[in-house]
Amino acid sequence: MITRSPAPYHRDERLLVLRLDDDAVQRANGVTPTINGIVREKNPDAMPAPEVTEMVLACDIVTRSCHLVLVHRVDYRPRLAPPIGSVAVFSKSAYAPDRTPKLQLGTPAYYRDQEDLPPGIRDSDDGSLTKDGTVWASSIMGGTVSALLRFASSSEPWVYCASHYRNDSELRRLKNEFDVQYGYPAATRIEDPAVFAIWLGVDFALGLDKTADVTLSPIDEAAYARSRYSTDLWDGSGAIATVAHVYHGPVCYEDVSGSVDTQEQWFDPYDSQRAWFTKKTLLESQSEYRFAVTTPGNPVQLKHYVAVSPELRALTCPL
Repeated sequence: MITRSPAPYHRDERLLVLRLDDDAVQRANGVTPTINGIVREKNPDAMPAPEVTEMVLACDIVTRSCHLVLVHRVDYRPRLAPPIGSVAVFSKSAYAPDRTPKLQLGTPAYYRDQEDLPPGIRDSDDGSLTKDGTVWASSIMGGTVSALLRFASSSEPWVYCASHYRNDSELRRLKNEFDVQYGYPAATRIEDPAVFAIWLGVDFALGLDKTADVTLSPIDEAAYARSRYSTDLWDGSGAIATVAHVYHGPVCYEDVSGSVDTQEQWFDPYDSQRAWFTKKTLLESQSEYRFAVTTPGNPVQLKHYVAVSPELRALTCPL
């Protein structure tokens, strides 16, 4: 059961957005140790589940529907990686987030398979991990063999891509690279990536059509039917209309992401999120900062468009 917090994060004549308090976030993360324990009983080296860093409830007063957004800040880079500075989007001028009416998000499969995308934007490894399987393969074959194993998630997010930089010289380099190599002359700063992730999730949830944009399994349908909220905006309670997760953070650049030495190491369910934020070192100059949006069900289309709210647009400015 979700109840509203006492102070609104945003309110107008149609929309109330409630940023849930630390207690709610801690309750959401309360199941994480149990999940991690179950997974690591099977594979002690498995990735931990990404924790929730923010929770938001968006209530549409007109339609009397509530949407839950869970935000996860992730960073799969090495422990001593430099801190993130500023974040900017490089794009064609018409699609810059400070002016476009809709943001285009694409699944990793879109960036893997879309033939008309230029190399560097098209990435045949997007959304996948490569692991060294030499030890496991040698144990199976009964002799020494070399093996690289590729892992990808069967369920993919829609992603929105930006870049991060720490100083003016890095910004100039990125501007030049995206303009010259990809024809992206517009640079738009995201003032606060964490808040941008929240509003991206809110705008996504408000615009999602669960009957047209995703295919829901019977388990997804049952989960929605069991989810409940209560609010004093109107009488009674109801089922959550949409649940959205937004993962955001820097991309990790590495050509091999660990190893598979035993059969148990094949089981690593939270490697999916890591795969969404891992790319080959060939693309390291892009310094990508990624937003990945998921919801129960599987995407119907490889591209998805999110209407830009005034709140989301206010978090951007041209550079």
